[in-house]
Amino acid sequence: MYMSELNLILFEFYSLLAFFIFIFAFSVISAEPIAIFISIILFFIFLMPFFQILNEIEVFAFIEGFENVFFKTVVSYSKLIVIFIGIFLFIELIYVFLFS
Repeated sequence: MYMSELNLILFEFYSLLAFFIFIFAFSVISAEPIAIFISIILFFIFLMPFFQILNEIEVFAFIEGFENVFFKTVVSYSKLIVIFIGIFLFIELIYVFLFS
């Protein structure tokens, strides 16, 4: 039962991470201010569920004794990826609205 719960949590995690990467790619390709604004709004909407899922992964890994390098790497690097995407979207939003 626990492994199916872990698989579901990891599926939600990878789905949200893929969604953030899609938002990043969409905003890089698009130069429209409304598309960038929608991207940053979607980013902020899905940011809290993403960090909640990361918290569940950390708790589940601690309870089940999965404290290995894989889970520590996934959690730390995914936080860095999401922070980078957020900073990029914010800078792009400022750039587009100031210089368009």
